[in-house]
Amino acid sequence: MADTHDDAQPLGLSAKLLALLRLRRDAAGFIPSARDVSEATRQEGRRKPDLSHGQCNSLMNGTSSNPTTATVAALAQALGAPAAFLLPGPEWDDLTALTVYAERPEARQALRLMQGLEVQDILEISKKLREMRRRAGLSEDVPPIPPPPPGVDQPREGRPRRRLSTEEAAERAADYLEGR
Repeated sequence: MADTHDDAQPLGLSAKLLALLRLRRDAAGFIPSARDVSEATRQEGRRKPDLSHGQCNSLMNGTSSNPTTATVAALAQALGAPAAFLLPGPEWDDLTALTVYAERPEARQALRLMQGLEVQDILEISKKLREMRRRAGLSEDVPPIPPPPPGVDQPREGRPRRRLSTEEAAERAADYLEGR
């Protein structure tokens, strides 16, 4: 799965969770498990986490796609992301913009100042921001979902599994029964 997406197709909750998990891979390339996410929702001084392993697993697998606001808040806190990113709709798919909005009060002020401006004025501001990024040695374009950290950009696959033929399965069963 790519970390960026086509703007015409909004991301579902499980795709958003997968993107967040890919950004939090460990040094070996493994993404956090449902149990890790569940444990990350445990509040200090409490015995049980806010979300069970089963709840996390259902949300990550896509079998549950309509969580409560408390569940969204707990997931966002556990994964270090803005809660708005987990909401449905294409307007909430830009993790980078939502992170800047949540973490930088001056960015919120800049957005408020754009209220009431004409489209041409906002495009001019955007052009100036691109120039400022270029002067600072930053890329002019910022992806909506940041790429995974360097060194772990490829998901680590588990051991490949293959289906046993009927004969192989029967042979293994016979070996097992005979203690071999």
